Amino acid sequence: MKNFFKKILQNAGLLGFVYRISYKLGFISMIPSAYVRSVPINENGESLILIQPSEKIEVFCPNEKEVLVRKTVLDKLVAASSMLPDGFKLKILYGYRSLRVQEKFWKEVCANIRQKNPDLTEQEVEAKARRYSAVPDGKGPHQTGGAVDILIEDSNGSSLDFGTEYRGYGDDVFMHSKYITLKQKLNRKLLRKIMQSAGFIYYPGEWWHYSYGDQTWVAYTGNKHALYDFL
Repeated sequence: MKNFFKKILQNAGLLGFVYRISYKLGFISMIPSAYVRSVPINENGESLILIQPSEKIEVFCPNEKEVLVRKTVLDKLVAASSMLPDGFKLKILYGYRSLRVQEKFWKEVCANIRQKNPDLTEQEVEAKARRYSAVPDGKGPHQTGGAVDILIEDSNGSSLDFGTEYRGYGDDVFMHSKYITLKQKLNRKLLRKIMQSAGFIYYPGEWWHYSYGDQTWVAYTGNKHALYDFL
């Protein structure tokens, strides 16, 4: 979209609407991060709450001592988990993420891209990395407490097959990737169904990433402002 037309739409308050329609019609694979980061924020003051394991929720986070999310996010996770079949659990991998861990992830993504694409410039590497990780500037979705990384475990305690490992790279991590099997698509659909029913939105670039109350949530739903600022 040319900058001239972007400016006109932005001044008219229609840029977000055009992006949402373009995304829903398949003209763009995701809403540009530059627009997402421009969404206004009106912090509502909710506290971060520790997620406790339960009959329907498993907690596992390899890089943080505990998993914290905003209170309403936790309530919605509980609601989503209640929609799962008997014996199945939501496995929470990340909620609030420290800047230290975000920097670690960013470096890993950039290193992976450099290894696979040695001819790319550093600017091209970082542009590609933004598809898979937020820039570590303290203003990513996970720094709000409104974003979660999750998957589903079956009654045997095994993760359902979603087509890739958590934090994998490549086109198959996109929610609606054409490079995955029917079974993998159905597993993603199950996760999507319960999370959307609870009020979350999914991030198209990562099948495991869901949001409520942050700028990404606003960009894809059309709400007026984000509820959670960066912590």
